[in-house]
Amino acid sequence: MSAFVLKLIALVSMVADHTAALLLPLGPTYIHLRCFGRMAFLIYAFLLTEGFRHTRSAPRYARRLFLMGALAQIPYAVTLNAGFQSLLERFTHLNIFFTLGCGVLLMMFLQSNRLPLSQRRPVWGLLPLALIPAALAQFGLWELSYIITGLLAIAALTLFLQDRLPFDAGAAADWALKTAAAIALYQLLHNWSERLFHIGLEFDYSFWALLFIALLWPCRGRRSRAAAMLAIVLIFYPPWYSMEEFAFAMLAALAVILYNGRRGLDDHRLFYWAYPLHLAVLWGLTIF
Repeated sequence: MSAFVLKLIALVSMVADHTAALLLPLGPTYIHLRCFGRMAFLIYAFLLTEGFRHTRSAPRYARRLFLMGALAQIPYAVTLNAGFQSLLERFTHLNIFFTLGCGVLLMMFLQSNRLPLSQRRPVWGLLPLALIPAALAQFGLWELSYIITGLLAIAALTLFLQDRLPFDAGAAADWALKTAAAIALYQLLHNWSERLFHIGLEFDYSFWALLFIALLWPCRGRRSRAAAMLAIVLIFYPPWYSMEEFAFAMLAALAVILYNGRRGLDDHRLFYWAYPLHLAVLWGLTIF
């Protein structure tokens, strides 16, 4: 399955999801289409990591996504954000292009030079453990704190046991610490903007998107992709919450696993412009 086919699946899933959200009344068809829409972001997140590996310039890649996000924010504000009473809220809850742009920045951070942690000193494992109480005190007890705590625990464990592990423990600790730092920074920016403007800056899928992209970033083969996608589906779409959402999310995971590494027929302009254009069309339909 080529990247072009994956993009088509994600595009159809996204349009179906947004069409149901904006035009259909609550009912079986609405629920089925919204569940079908769960495939879109999972596939787009994976394709983002693939695009990052093949891009000639990651900063240019990020700028292009942020520019499209700025262009798409107006149709996004009058459609999917129309439920917000405040105009400021409509423009501080950002669309998916901003999510993907931040994902590129995260991968640039993950790819940067390793943190200066000596591999010969397992005592460095005390540093992540020391950061756990600070994270809990800053963010309280909820999902984000548990994610950051888990990442810090992974970093500590790999640094303590580095000589006994069959993989590069330093790389694993670096990944966990940087991912925890990126998620914490996102939430701090949200909290600071909320204190200043009484409305928190937020993008689609919030810190979960950063975690998912970080999980997919190191994956190269089918086995690692399968493990990462299974973890993402179980975290965000567990079967005990909604069996139908879980089933469609698993279909997205299967599509990603079947990816053959080929680009296929592609016109990236189509997939970039499809997002703001389909929202504009749906906005027009809601008016008439």
